[in-house]
Amino acid sequence: MGSDVSPNGQYDSERPKRILFTINKLHSTKFHGIELLKSSHPGIRRLKRKHGNPTHHGNKIWRSSLIMMDYLCDHPPQNNAQVLDLGCGWGSVSTMLARNFFANVTALDIDPLMEKIVDLHCDLNECGVNFINRNFYTLNRDELEQFELIVATDICFWDSTVKENFKVIQFAIDADCPRILIADPGRPPFWNLVDLCAERFSSEVLSRAIHHHHKTWGYVLKISIN
Repeated sequence: MGSDVSPNGQYDSERPKRILFTINKLHSTKFHGIELLKSSHPGIRRLKRKHGNPTHHGNKIWRSSLIMMDYLCDHPPQNNAQVLDLGCGWGSVSTMLARNFFANVTALDIDPLMEKIVDLHCDLNECGVNFINRNFYTLNRDELEQFELIVATDICFWDSTVKENFKVIQFAIDADCPRILIADPGRPPFWNLVDLCAERFSSEVLSRAIHHHHKTWGYVLKISIN
């Protein structure tokens, strides 16, 4: 993590701030107060040249992340909540949770390059998260007990993901995680997961649209133990 982040994961305003790059609005955008980088940004391009291209669809911030960010602004966690971001990608949701709600975020992704991009966003937005390079399908119930909120975006790409995603949700429910949120544009595997969750858990699907600069729409699957 960058030198501006204190050991507790929060930004230390007493430390000198590093100037990583100059923000050019052609290469970034702002959403709910969070500066988000585009794939054309020099910092992103530099990381790709040095470390290679992303794997597992981590080539940009997907629109479902904006849907999740927008939903969380209306339904935020408590301050300092323990949050797990599954398949965090570029870390837009993680960064917003850490910056705006002082959440203690564990951002998990199978692609090691995502750590560099998440760090870039955290440095830019003056916050910090704990990144873990790991396939979230390997998580077990005991590891999920500490989290008050689990979020995930765009994890329902293929039919083969439905069973594994459901297994992780079952572990989280068994671990008494109060709230699990999954955002998706509405792919068929997402609806298959919705059906499975409706049979077993207290769940609902919420449609959400963003009408201003970042015009998009999608769905949030909300699962709770209540």
